Amino acid sequence: MSWYYTYYVGFVRDGKIYPLGPYDAEGKLCPVISRSRSFASDLHYQFYDISEEMVSKEFKNEFLRNAEDDEEEELKYLAYLSYLPINDLPKGDYIKRGYFLVEDVERYEEDSEDFPYMTPPISPVVYAKKMENELKFGPKDDYGDEYCEPNASDYTYYAYPDYGSKEYEAKKIRDVAGMLSNFYRIDFYENEHNVKLVAILKQG
Repeated sequence: MSWYYTYYVGFVRDGKIYPLGPYDAEGKLCPVISRSRSFASDLHYQFYDISEEMVSKEFKNEFLRNAEDDEEEELKYLAYLSYLPINDLPKGDYIKRGYFLVEDVERYEEDSEDFPYMTPPISPVVYAKKMENELKFGPKDDYGDEYCEPNASDYTYYAYPDYGSKEYEAKKIRDVAGMLSNFYRIDFYENEHNVKLVAILKQG
């Protein structure tokens, strides 16, 4: 059975959490992004539990309607829901840059969808040192007997979008939250009524 991490946008006002969107033309709440455990990042580890006191009527209607006013059942569903202030989402770049193995780059260029994993890059400083040693002492060769670290000539500078990263997921959530904030004038309510935009996570 697949396990999914599904993100929505909401807001907290007076200690209560409310869904904000996005909604479709029929008024159905839609996720910003939903991924199975196999393809999701570790973004979900940063989210906080939602207490009973934080549950608004609107939140209950969207996320706890299956509980049918059963308190124990409601708590069970609530355990799979959490939230994180939009301002606390990771702000790093999902475009990964650095010196990657040439063989990884070649496979990625051939089919990025079937080859989503790239060996972590080395820094420019490490690459420069490898190149210096290679020019001084020649390339390393394991003669087929032992593992040997790749030479500088085995690397190339490359940049690619890491769609499986928490930075990418955070950017999608942040972009939609910004759009909804402008539409509903949340910026005004943030200043005047202590409203805070949040991401809502549903697991299961």
